[in-house]
Amino acid sequence: MKSLINIQKNNKVKIIEIAIFLFFLILLFGGIFAELEYIKETPSWAPNLFMLVGSLLILLYSNRKLSYLLLSIGLLGFIYEILGVKIGILFGSYNYSEVFNLKLFSVPIVMISAWIIIVNFSLSFIENIRNKAFILYGPLIMVIIDLVIDPIAVIGLEIWIWDEKGPYYGIPNHNFLGWFFLSIPIFILLSISKQNTSLYSRIISNLVISFFSIIGLINELYFPAILGIVLVIFNYLILIKQRKIKRSK
Repeated sequence: MKSLINIQKNNKVKIIEIAIFLFFLILLFGGIFAELEYIKETPSWAPNLFMLVGSLLILLYSNRKLSYLLLSIGLLGFIYEILGVKIGILFGSYNYSEVFNLKLFSVPIVMISAWIIIVNFSLSFIENIRNKAFILYGPLIMVIIDLVIDPIAVIGLEIWIWDEKGPYYGIPNHNFLGWFFLSIPIFILLSISKQNTSLYSRIISNLVISFFSIIGLINELYFPAILGIVLVIFNYLILIKQRKIKRSK
């Protein structure tokens, strides 16, 4: 009787997860169609909900320890963002537009979600590397991901605005240095925890990066868009290799 109740609970959880995933896909394709102007009036809550649901799925699909850690990292990233906006030292001087309109201390709350998604995606590349290089590889991948997301978010989606300009799509070099050094504490924590991403959380992260890449292509931001596609393909190739190794054991 107890086992039957557990099975029913598990089935309910799976149904909820599938429903949330389908809703995530609707938001993803809705964002793409809106950028193509097939959808004329996009609800103001849609961009917020897309990031929120994506990060929620990653937390649901991760084991408990990693989900708590990712949530803590998301909060740390949010603090980074507040300091970045208020003092302009960490990444350079910038401000957020009203695309993500639910804010706290002038920073969209869904930036917590953004940090969860990006860190999960970065971790999936290097989770099987457990040496001292881990804490340097992670920040390096974070910077590469920012080379994809930042120009698309600024020029394509107009999520934030840089007050100072730099050579890479108008983004200051200071921003990339900030991403690298501020990511080091995050990957020290992940190195200590020795947690791995799940298959489904990895898929969600890949879908979000794919979304940004498609938006980049639509807005003719070809280099960051193609770089994003290369990252996603490379991530899936690593996943296939990992699964082959597991099967052979």
